[in-house]
Amino acid sequence: TRAAAPSRRALLGGSAALALPALPLLGGCRAVRPAKADTAALPVLVAAITAEQELVARYEAARSAHPDLAWLLDPVLAHHRSHLTVLRRHYVPGSGRRADEGGRIPPSAQATPPAGGKAAVLADLRRAETAAAVRLTSAVAKADAGLAQVLASIGACEAGHAEALGRA
Repeated sequence: TRAAAPSRRALLGGSAALALPALPLLGGCRAVRPAKADTAALPVLVAAITAEQELVARYEAARSAHPDLAWLLDPVLAHHRSHLTVLRRHYVPGSGRRADEGGRIPPSAQATPPAGGKAAVLADLRRAETAAAVRLTSAVAKADAGLAQVLASIGACEAGHAEALGRA
């Protein structure tokens, strides 16, 4: 004689009874939500992007007015474009659309080189670099750790640019 096999109902009911106690443990399996953008640091980031855009425009204007300074201006201009790319990576699209968040990035500025010769242009760029370094150094205190590192690094570069322009 053959032993009676368990019915389909018995198997399904038994497996449900075994799985029921494990349901609370499944709560840890849900998808992790991405972190929201740090809106407190958003005005700092937008200000840094805007200032870097202005430096790029200033260097482009100086470069077009004095092509013979390309040997000096082109490497620094490349640094500023790189800084701008890095800063824009930290900007989360869709964040800061409300005016009180300070999250709108204005379009790139158009700068005109100062009147005068090469010495005046270099002095103007040096002042702009020094001001940018000071501004970024103070912005570090208002940013989260990751952005603060980026701002500090860019600020150090701006100080180096000012020094190099002073020696030219």
